[in-house]
Amino acid sequence: MKLYGRPFSVYVRTVRLCLEEKGLAYELIPVDPFDQADLPDWYAELHPFGKIPAFEDGDVRLYESDAIQRYLEARYPEPPLLPGAPVALARAAQAMRMMDSYAYPAMVWSIFVCEARDLEEGWMPRDKALDVSRKVLGELERWLAHGPYLAGEALTLADTHFLPTLDLFSMTAVGREMVREYPKVRAWCERLRARPSAIATAFTG
Repeated sequence: MKLYGRPFSVYVRTVRLCLEEKGLAYELIPVDPFDQADLPDWYAELHPFGKIPAFEDGDVRLYESDAIQRYLEARYPEPPLLPGAPVALARAAQAMRMMDSYAYPAMVWSIFVCEARDLEEGWMPRDKALDVSRKVLGELERWLAHGPYLAGEALTLADTHFLPTLDLFSMTAVGREMVREYPKVRAWCERLRARPSAIATAFTG
């Protein structure tokens, strides 16, 4: 298997966590979509929009992290990373969409990226990003009152999909301080970060 992208990417890491949890061997091939001038011509065949990640498994070619993860779950079902129970399955899907639609734009592109690049404003104004981040953490805290993971008693794609964003958010002072206000979220982060999959794919630098 080949995974194309850069290690310091939320969505590349979500796929890597899935691969690691399933014990699947893969090669991470560096591709930087932010350097369009250096983007290889052949990459357009893998991802026509020039984003990351892209993925190959033999003659199977996919892009979009959600599609890749769902392929891996269907093709390599052990250990399962999606629950079978209807409510738990819906909760996992809901968590993943909440990450994509709300957490990622606020926590990564409006807090982390702005601090890393010394920008005044990201995808949304800072005050709004902080409000959205707090609402996201409140929802996670509420869900985690019912079990150790976002969809219940077992690790799912909901957890591996959310952890990279929380890790980047927690690299900022305001993010670390905010997460401390939610003890169940903080414990969940610590629990996931101790897993071999998270250690093998941890953001560095």
